[in-house]
Amino acid sequence: MIPPKKPFLPFFLPSIFLLLFLGKKELTAQTPLVSTQYENMRIRSSQVSGSGNLWNIDLTMGDDNGNRSLPTSYRRWWHVQIGNLNPLTPTTLRIRILRAGYSDIILPCWSKSLDGGKSFGAWTRMPLSALPRRSGSTHSFSLVVPKGITTIRIAKYFPYTVSDKDRWLRGLLPHKHIRALRVLGRTRLGRPIQMLEITNNSVSDQNKKRVWIHAGIHPAENTSYWVVEGLVAWLLSGKPDAERALRNLIFDIVPMANPDGVYLGNYRTNSRSVNLETQWRAPYNSTQNEIIALRTQIETFMGTSSRPGAHPIEALFNLHSTHGNSYPLHFQHVANAFFNLKTNRKGVLPSVHNKEGLWIQKFKARSPFVARGRTLSSTAGWPTRPFVESMMHDRWSIDPKWTGSPNFLPQVMAITFEGTYGYGPDGRTWNRPADYRRVGGEMGLALLDYFGIKQGAMLSKYGSACGGTLTGLLSGTPKALWINVTGPQKAPLLLVAGGSRIQLRLPFGGCMLLTQASVLLPAGTLNSLGSWTGSFALPTAGRLKLNLQGLLLPPGKILATEGLELLR
Repeated sequence: MIPPKKPFLPFFLPSIFLLLFLGKKELTAQTPLVSTQYENMRIRSSQVSGSGNLWNIDLTMGDDNGNRSLPTSYRRWWHVQIGNLNPLTPTTLRIRILRAGYSDIILPCWSKSLDGGKSFGAWTRMPLSALPRRSGSTHSFSLVVPKGITTIRIAKYFPYTVSDKDRWLRGLLPHKHIRALRVLGRTRLGRPIQMLEITNNSVSDQNKKRVWIHAGIHPAENTSYWVVEGLVAWLLSGKPDAERALRNLIFDIVPMANPDGVYLGNYRTNSRSVNLETQWRAPYNSTQNEIIALRTQIETFMGTSSRPGAHPIEALFNLHSTHGNSYPLHFQHVANAFFNLKTNRKGVLPSVHNKEGLWIQKFKARSPFVARGRTLSSTAGWPTRPFVESMMHDRWSIDPKWTGSPNFLPQVMAITFEGTYGYGPDGRTWNRPADYRRVGGEMGLALLDYFGIKQGAMLSKYGSACGGTLTGLLSGTPKALWINVTGPQKAPLLLVAGGSRIQLRLPFGGCMLLTQASVLLPAGTLNSLGSWTGSFALPTAGRLKLNLQGLLLPPGKILATEGLELLR
């Protein structure tokens, strides 16, 4: 007789209880770990207490470079990683930001990782339930981390890093409208201070105006970087308005003026704990690498009244972010009809003040977000005048030899534009980087309005001639396009018209077809001098893009002209 089997459950019960006990012990022992070892992170110290799925985390804000001699108002950036979170249960983090140097309430941002910090999702604002409460210099909030998340990164606002900037620049190259990416100098720690130059290279610079923009003198004022990204995206978009801007303007853009400060997680200073903005009070005495690089390039573009630069800067934008304001803002300098560098250094000349007012008006008309903001009055930092706008005014705009005979050069419109950390264009939801990228595109449109660059037709050549030449001229009302083709005498001429450029090698000679052939127009033959001239009426309204090329067909060959592009 086979004995009955004993129930196996009692045998395993002690093991199950042991596992549950060990699991509980593991849960209580899994203390969150706070780290600042990564790029752009900043906190002085942290303290963690609690157990299970409820933890208290105190983050004491640190000074730029750990320099405790800096003003309290410089402590405005915090950014940390919190790891070792238990993925088996939601975790509540009660977070306190201590020793904060700002008083406005800002909904923080976070990014989450499912794989222990190897990769992170996109940065977003935290839930509204995490809106901080402030008591003195302490900002407190609670954050519920969902089940499955092992690591998070949190910051006062959306971070922007040197790696972000480098990745963005790599994504722009090559592009036909990027003339150069220059290194103006290097920081104390060896990082490049870069400048993008963007214009339509197929159009002569002769009548173009130069626009200078720099972002991030104060490294964690991050809205400035997205304005730049948005402007550049618009400029390279191929949109008719952007193409119009590039035919008439040269853009020189320093996308990150203080990369050491950004990398180190500083809010306001470079790696030497210097607030670079104040260096403009005596820019030619500054020993800071960043100011030397910017100052030298600005000086190269401007020249002097006795030897002006070929295309001096006519508009300069100093991009920042600010606390204590709800929406983006400008600083317009007070008008001072009696300005004198020695005895009356407050504000700017009325004519410069008016240029600033015109710019603000045009920008607000193009941007609903900017239109929500205020215009603050500024004395240009009187009496020390520590801003780049002051340098542009005091060195060039007030010089009668600059504005008078024989140069007649324009005064510089130089202005500070500041983004904010609060609500977006709708006035209800918290702003995002996309809002400031949109502002960048709107800035481009406003520049067209400010300079009075009206919509019109524009011709530009592209490609290389191969046995023949093609030139064009716009004239008349309504507009007519006159074409002249030169090449071998009596050669038959075929005009190729289309809406886009191509590159296709032709038989019988190896010349290139440069225009997508939508229409082929037999145009007769060149005369005994090897020339042909004809005209075409253009539509009187609407946008237009037309590409033309001439094909010459002497016996046994196919020759080609360069291409001609018409944009309106």
